[in-house]
Amino acid sequence: MYFFLIITGCSNKQVVKNHGITSLEIKADKIIELKSNKNDVLEIIGKPSTVSLFDSNDWFFIERELINQSVFKLGKSKIKKNNVLEISFNQYGIVKSKKLYDLASMNKIKAEKKITEKDYDKRSGLGKLLKSLEQKINSPKTNRAK
Repeated sequence: MYFFLIITGCSNKQVVKNHGITSLEIKADKIIELKSNKNDVLEIIGKPSTVSLFDSNDWFFIERELINQSVFKLGKSKIKKNNVLEISFNQYGIVKSKKLYDLASMNKIKAEKKITEKDYDKRSGLGKLLKSLEQKINSPKTNRAK
């Protein structure tokens, strides 16, 4: 009975959490390749979420939207939008290219759990010597009685 009252008292409206720039797709459509410049991009979208470490002419804008799944999922969120806009400029500050990556184009990355084996474990005397040194370095230090 109490459980029913608690559930009915909860709101059915989903909570939406936004991170980054909202309406990124609409703003990206306003940017024209080979015509818009850095100032236009700053005016339309705003400051980039991040700038490439390797080339300062590559800007990235991020939009992420999370929604709560249901009361029964106990606050677990689901990604509704995950957009990344990549804009590359030429040396004059004109938009060279723009790419919009959305949730459908996200790669599912699986981490490999294999451990790399050392080749020198099963080799010659030098390998045995290196293995012995490694074991001595990794062994716990003991107090010797004097």
